[in-house]
Amino acid sequence: MKPSQTDDEVRPTAHSWLVDLRVFFSDLCAWATEPDSPFKRFAPRTIPVTRHTLLGYGFEKARERTRARITATVLDLEREMPKIRAFALQQWKAAVAAPKIATTRGYPWSAEVDTFWDWALLELLVQSGLRIEEASELTTFDILKRKMPDSRIYYLLHIKPSKFDRARVIPIGDGLGRVIAEIIRYVKRFYNSESVPVCDHWDLQEKRPRPPAPYLIQGIRHPSTAGIQTIRSRIREISIAAGARRSDGSPLVLLPHDCRRVFASEHLNNNTPIHVIQALLGHASPETVMIYAKLYPGQLVEEYRKTVRSLYNAYYGEEGLKNPTAEEWAAFAASCNLRDMGTHLCALPTGEHCPKGLICLGCTHAQPKKSAVPIFRRMLASHGRSLVAARGHNEPAGQIAAREIEIVRIRSALQRAEDLSDDVAAAIEATL
Repeated sequence: MKPSQTDDEVRPTAHSWLVDLRVFFSDLCAWATEPDSPFKRFAPRTIPVTRHTLLGYGFEKARERTRARITATVLDLEREMPKIRAFALQQWKAAVAAPKIATTRGYPWSAEVDTFWDWALLELLVQSGLRIEEASELTTFDILKRKMPDSRIYYLLHIKPSKFDRARVIPIGDGLGRVIAEIIRYVKRFYNSESVPVCDHWDLQEKRPRPPAPYLIQGIRHPSTAGIQTIRSRIREISIAAGARRSDGSPLVLLPHDCRRVFASEHLNNNTPIHVIQALLGHASPETVMIYAKLYPGQLVEEYRKTVRSLYNAYYGEEGLKNPTAEEWAAFAASCNLRDMGTHLCALPTGEHCPKGLICLGCTHAQPKKSAVPIFRRMLASHGRSLVAARGHNEPAGQIAAREIEIVRIRSALQRAEDLSDDVAAAIEATL
């Protein structure tokens, strides 16, 4: 104990107690080496507690505390995030309907612009799962336009390398597409320009300027890009203004990374495979996905059991997974334009929103093709080998359950493809 400390100031812990024990036996061993030492018979052969014994103790406890904290945070976010998003949208719409007043800065629609950016920044982070530095680096060049074989257009969002120094692309769905389109519209209106202007940007993390580019997040209050601190401040203020609360009643102050946690949790709860969420978030390993989500291995296993017990039949009925007759298929093909997904056809009408995010196998809208039977068999064999290897590597139970679910989906698709009669298979192939 230090001389300046009092008994009330000392807070013994398991770690400090073990350190004291180690020091005591270390001293005892040192004294025992002296000639004719009376402590020789009390000295142990080795020091019972070493630094290596204590090395992982503190780290594991810290990890447990972090997991518990993030789990509680995600539960609070899932309860409060819809309220925050609704509040931000309501504030923006109210500002749009209010009379326009020019400010002393000379920029009109200041209240509308402020409330728009509160909504836009929140929605951009929630619907994309981007890190805050990734969002701040987005430019119009990162919006990639692609064309499918049937000439339909789709868009991807290119994410520059950040935390793990690897780039990735994510699909732009209806919600994210609307946010990006509104941002571009407001930026062009702010500058009274026909395009997003090129401007400079400062990299706060690297402490160096980024190359000039048409950055998306600019023109919020000034004719310049918005930094990370501005984004963080606006996300914080909108959560406070919305009155978000934690389960214990304390204020829930939203952080940009919380939007990323909500993105991961929503996708996992909507049965998106873990490896797909990992790719969307840009994580180095699937284990990190489990930190953001509230579903943990035990619950994933239970969801898998529900799936194999055919609980989906309660929603779609026994008729949902049966193969169509040749007449039914011809009538259906004549009424809508089908999407060719390679191994199967998507019966969802072209242009309709896909609630499963194009996770096709196991979906009632997916009709496997008989010609894809060899592909399904190879997929089944490959996934089976991966499952055996995963069990041998002692992967977490949640990942094992996700692999098992994928095998069930592939086996179901294979069975439906094999059960097709020749006339129905011919009718399906004829629609391509």
